[in-house]
Amino acid sequence: MDAKQKPGSGDVLRQIIPPLTAWAVTKILERPRVKHALARIDRAGAAQARKARRRAMANRAWLIAGAAALVVGLGFMSTAARKK
Repeated sequence: MDAKQKPGSGDVLRQIIPPLTAWAVTKILERPRVKHALARIDRAGAAQARKARRRAMANRAWLIAGAAALVVGLGFMSTAARKK
């Protein structure tokens, strides 16, 4: 038997599929309609982030209290998880 065998068609397909898929996704994302939709989604996300930052700054006391509660809760969890 020959040490170097010719790869089967299944092996070749398994090697071709990932780069082919990446190429196809790239082509889809480069279309103008898709670019426009993604830009619209990005704008909406940025607007929501700005709104969240404004609300957090307006309610700074609640933000600090929530962060302190998170730290205390993590401290309790670490104390409870410690072996006795």
